[in-house]
Amino acid sequence: MLIPLANGRRSGYKRVLPALAFLLTTVACRPATSTVTPAPPAGTLTLIGDGTTNQTKPLQRAIDSCGSAGGGTLIIPAGTYLISPITLRSRVTLQLSAGATLLASTDAADYSGKLSNLINGDSLTNVALTGQGTIDGNGAVWWQRYLDSGKTLSRPRLIYITRSTDLTVDGLTLTNSPSFHLVPYLCQNVTLKNLTISAPATSPNTDGIDPANCTHVVIDNCTIDTGDDNIAIKGGRSNGQLVQPCRDIQISNCRFLHGHGLSVGSETSSGVADVAVSNCTFTGTTNGIRIKSQTGLGGSVQNLAYSKITMTDVTNPLVIDLAYALNANNIYPTDVPAVGNVAISGLTATGSKSAGSLVGLTNSLLQNLTFSSVQISAQTGLILQNARNVTMSACRIQAASGQPIITQNVTGTGF
Repeated sequence: MLIPLANGRRSGYKRVLPALAFLLTTVACRPATSTVTPAPPAGTLTLIGDGTTNQTKPLQRAIDSCGSAGGGTLIIPAGTYLISPITLRSRVTLQLSAGATLLASTDAADYSGKLSNLINGDSLTNVALTGQGTIDGNGAVWWQRYLDSGKTLSRPRLIYITRSTDLTVDGLTLTNSPSFHLVPYLCQNVTLKNLTISAPATSPNTDGIDPANCTHVVIDNCTIDTGDDNIAIKGGRSNGQLVQPCRDIQISNCRFLHGHGLSVGSETSSGVADVAVSNCTFTGTTNGIRIKSQTGLGGSVQNLAYSKITMTDVTNPLVIDLAYALNANNIYPTDVPAVGNVAISGLTATGSKSAGSLVGLTNSLLQNLTFSSVQISAQTGLILQNARNVTMSACRIQAASGQPIITQNVTGTGF
């Protein structure tokens, strides 16, 4: 049953409050498999959309009741709803109508224990966040707190879903997260599409989408404009243990604006494999295609394919950095990054500062890099170091100064 959560004035809320608690636990949602019929007047739920009255409790009761009834869709109409952390339930779709905003509380006391992020979920099946509305993390307060703490403060993520299957996030605007915007972790069958994700270019650690140790992920038609990685595909350890790699990741038709690029890493100890990126544009990002890791948190990164990529004013179009030094969790000396079987085709980059830097380790050479129809114009050339079996065909690297391609300890053809 589709349940509209009506935007009520404070006075109306007071009148329906006694009935509301009953409705939330009895008729909030019918099983998702039942015939869809209009909700009776008594089933209409009222939330206060004034942006200042916290609506966590009635919203959470509605989600819990819907899940207990077998699942369904909860519709939130236009309005601004202040919320603290909530937890999703299996077979429940939370649908935000156009003009509806879930606005995050900035009270640090609200974020503790298992509810340390705004929207949480663990061990779920068939769960979705959809619609044309907005989830606003209210991050400016948190960014300042983080800077005031000397960059040590732990901050909430906007959406954090763990160990779940069949997760969909579709159509929403996600903005101003205190830290990462959307993190599926140890999930399977994840669809993230038609999203707009934004935060100021100077906002710290506001990654757009970070699939971590997930399998079968589709990211399509998203616009991401943030202060850190636009996307970061991660395959690190979990509680110190090696777990499933992050694999079978498909990214297509996306637009990347401010941000640190489409990244793999830096955590790769459990592995990253089988990533396909196609038909994406980068405009003004710091990096374009980027693989970052280091000894102590590295592992196998294999079978990455990028095609039909356009970059404009991207500082560094191509980056492989296996001596990345900005993650202090490098405490496993046997976890050495190993990058191989990377194919880049149909890439055009203009207005770059550097054509790029692809540098392996002396004890872990880059293996089997293939470039075809790659055209880059930049102020300085492409650096290639510590690599084997590099193949370039129909490629043109134009450097305003210096050599177009600078190599050291590299074997291959076409350069």
